[in-house]
Amino acid sequence: MSRWKPLIPLLIGCCLLTFAVTGYAASRTAYEEAEQSWAAPALKEWLDLGWLQGYPDGTIKPNEPVTKAEMVSLMNRAFELTDTAPLSFQDVSTTDWFYTEFSKAVKADYITDFEDGRIMPLQIISRQEAALMLASFVHLELPREKVPPFKDKDLILEADQGAVASLAEKGIIKGYPDGTFRPAAPVTRASAVFLIDAMLKSGIVNRTYSAPGTYGLDSAVETIYGNVTLASPDITLRNMHIRGNVIIDGGSGDYHLIHVTVDGNIQQGEGSPTVHLDDSRVLDNGGDPEEAAAQ
Repeated sequence: MSRWKPLIPLLIGCCLLTFAVTGYAASRTAYEEAEQSWAAPALKEWLDLGWLQGYPDGTIKPNEPVTKAEMVSLMNRAFELTDTAPLSFQDVSTTDWFYTEFSKAVKADYITDFEDGRIMPLQIISRQEAALMLASFVHLELPREKVPPFKDKDLILEADQGAVASLAEKGIIKGYPDGTFRPAAPVTRASAVFLIDAMLKSGIVNRTYSAPGTYGLDSAVETIYGNVTLASPDITLRNMHIRGNVIIDGGSGDYHLIHVTVDGNIQQGEGSPTVHLDDSRVLDNGGDPEEAAAQ
């Protein structure tokens, strides 16, 4: 028997919702640049969500290469990472703008490629390095014997071949029209957004919230393409479309869903959690409501 049981809300609230406007608004120039890019749909969506923020002159420069620090920052923003861990990199100082971003990356365990205690945060990131970072984030198996399906596969570093092959197998990395991957080529801002967005929408990205608090955007609705685990009581989710299940793993306590659509069901582990639905829907209740509530 699975340790997860469908849970129908024990208490359904009915209060009015008021939404604040997000503090960041993209410029007209940013949208014009996005519209002209090959990655237009993803760029415009990220501008709407506030995940992609422009330069002081209002531009987003989609063809500019990104540094490792910028790639980490984009990933942390998209995956809503908040937990941090101590850093010991020799080339990252507490006064650097990217210190907290790398602290989140280390906590999430997707930063692994550093030499002699240095992470080289301002180095332009290559396509094969980005692939390893993304694959590490979702803990994909990275068998080195798996061969990437690209003409220039022999140019991919041995340590990165498993990541490139696994992401290509899942359709996240597609390569160029000539059948190459170009592993050493720099990742542009458009490419970074496209790759992370493809990962988000691949169905393999699950999300865990491990501390009390409110999660979700102020106004726009965010789509999460996986399961959401609530590992602590007193968590509020707002303005989300969850394509998977909501898993209650924080024990007894209150859990609030405000303007949330769950395509799957709500499941519970230990304890007797109370779920409050406010302008929210659970599309797959997973069983008889009375029976589920009594379990």
